[in-house]
Amino acid sequence: MAQTLELPVRLSLAGPVRPNAEVEVRLLLGHVMETGFRHDSSGQQVAKDILQFVKVHVGDALVFEAELGTGMAANPMFFFSCTLPPQAGDMVVSWNDDKGRTGQLRRPLVYR
Repeated sequence: MAQTLELPVRLSLAGPVRPNAEVEVRLLLGHVMETGFRHDSSGQQVAKDILQFVKVHVGDALVFEAELGTGMAANPMFFFSCTLPPQAGDMVVSWNDDKGRTGQLRRPLVYR
């Protein structure tokens, strides 16, 4: 069974949150994204620790997917557009890292 990776996450939508509206999604994942190439002050190599995959679903639809690597900076931030579904549901952000740990954030979409 995979371990859970809890991350501080900021998720916001820019635009009208209503059925069939196009919004810009802003997603910030608080992760160190350590490449494994760096050494600390004592000369010891800092262990690799990166997110490998990030996915965002709105309802059943996959609206964003990214495969990350060592070239990604700490605290990766993503901006993308998506069209909201006709029925309110949940926006689910999921991730996993190179150690097999997984995490998820679920936010309900509240139409106004």
